Amino acid sequence: MTTGPDWARPIPTGRQRRWDLAVGVLLTAGVALSTVLSRGSGIDPGSLRPGQGEELLWALAVGLPLCFRRSFPLSVLTACTVAFVGLQLRYVGDSVVSSLCLSLAVYGAGAWGRDRRRATVVRTVVVVTLFACLGYALSTSTWSTLNGLTAGHRTGPLSSLDAFALYTIGTNILYLAGAWALGDAAWVQTRQRTELAERNRELQVEREENARNAVITERLRIARELHDVVAHHVSVMGVQAGAARLVLPRDPAAAESALKSIESAGRDAVEEMHRLLGALRDGTQPAQAVPDAGVEQLPTLVARPRGDLRTTYTVDGEPRELPQSLSISLYRITQEALTNTVRHAGASRADVTLSYRATTVELTVVDDGRAATDRVTTVPRRTGSGGTRGGLGLIGMRERVALHDGTLHVGPDDRGYRVRARFRVS
Repeated sequence: MTTGPDWARPIPTGRQRRWDLAVGVLLTAGVALSTVLSRGSGIDPGSLRPGQGEELLWALAVGLPLCFRRSFPLSVLTACTVAFVGLQLRYVGDSVVSSLCLSLAVYGAGAWGRDRRRATVVRTVVVVTLFACLGYALSTSTWSTLNGLTAGHRTGPLSSLDAFALYTIGTNILYLAGAWALGDAAWVQTRQRTELAERNRELQVEREENARNAVITERLRIARELHDVVAHHVSVMGVQAGAARLVLPRDPAAAESALKSIESAGRDAVEEMHRLLGALRDGTQPAQAVPDAGVEQLPTLVARPRGDLRTTYTVDGEPRELPQSLSISLYRITQEALTNTVRHAGASRADVTLSYRATTVELTVVDDGRAATDRVTTVPRRTGSGGTRGGLGLIGMRERVALHDGTLHVGPDDRGYRVRARFRVS
């Protein structure tokens, strides 16, 4: 359905058509009853008035078309106008109920005319025709004689003939103008209701789309968290397993320490994966997005054993409370940077610094490893077809930084390699 310039009112419903049928029959009966009562009351123009049978036919002609006033509004108006004019010219003894029928037809053309230009043209022709017939009737002596009026007889400032003519013209203007205005108002109101319903439908679709996008976004976030968790813990476990294998023959105590680190990393990984996969399965965000993930847990994260890699953690400036999402992002960026140091750098030392400034917070991870081209977080990797694709680590870092409108710099440093993420905070 469209509500643009070419909008057309929908066809009437079955219930509306049944109401039209009932109203048309009722008004037809009203015109017929009015003619019978007028004949019995003594209002009789003599030989000019048709017989009772013809009057009933005129009643049918002016009332029955209203049974289809919403289905064929312009045709009904045309038929009612012809019948009304004929009824008046034949001096049928009803004028009140038949005028009501004509007004309802004018209203229906305005309220239900689907072609607005044709509706305006037809109503204009009808109004002009009616007032032309009224002018003709007022100009004939037959009409004034039938109503017992004379031009010279005065009961007020105007003669009885002039007063009755003005009264008749004013009444017709009131009927027709009111029916015209109410019909147009009904059409405009229906269009506005349709536009409102269309907007509500579009808003509902938009809300559903936003809800679907929110679910997709949340699942992508959880998948990214899952990637960080698995990559970090598996890398640490691999390094510790290699160290345990090398020292097991000559230093069982060191091998046992490495195996305990593997056990701890595996337990942490399973716990985090359990929470994340549970949230992904339920489609809901857990009460705590990721357990043990935030700047408060950075000392623990940095201190975890990673083979021969020595790590330090420094806080520069006065710590302050950060938004939870930003705190988690800082934790995950640190985790990803250390993971890539372990996997690709061949470094012996990594320094993590969290700096608090007046309007910013900055995370820096620097290692003394090689600035090799196979670092996942820095240089696109070759695919089998000769193209390139960015590493998932760098993509994840960029997404986290972009989420908070921050800046990310990764690349070689005079010591080895540097990852620096800066965020603006209030």
